[in-house]
Amino acid sequence: MSFDDRELEELARGLHQEWDSPALWPRIQAELKAEPLRQPAVRFWTLAAGAAVAAAILLLTAALAQLVPERTTAGAGADFLTRDALRDVRRTEAAYARSIDKLFALAAPSLETSPAPLAAAYREKLRILDAAIADLKANMDSNPYNSYLRTQLASLYRDKQETLEEWMLHAKDN
Repeated sequence: MSFDDRELEELARGLHQEWDSPALWPRIQAELKAEPLRQPAVRFWTLAAGAAVAAAILLLTAALAQLVPERTTAGAGADFLTRDALRDVRRTEAAYARSIDKLFALAAPSLETSPAPLAAAYREKLRILDAAIADLKANMDSNPYNSYLRTQLASLYRDKQETLEEWMLHAKDN
């Protein structure tokens, strides 16, 4: 049995029914009044999380802008400037890594000798950070102009620095 659009429309009109339901709206109103009001705190925390993400993106963008060498359109001179900027970035990274190594040398005696479970957690976190740093450095050797890898490396160095500083504060308090 096949129907065309006109026949379906006529059939649908014939099936249409309306009825009075005077109790429907009062029942809906009563149920709405009985529901507890939602707290606006969820919205506040959602906005706060969004602001935190936006701030993190701005910080990463600023860090990236400092690490990425500027490119010019001067042709052969541009390549020289890019290599020169990369050399400066590598020099700065090496100095930063040396300062973190000095910080590690200060923290290592108390970190390595402490039997506390917290010390073990800090040692494990530092091992993971060191492995990630080594992995990124190996990847950067094949692509030295990759700004994303440089940004990630800077982030790992900051994490390592913050971890060492946290441990030193903890060790000083105990």
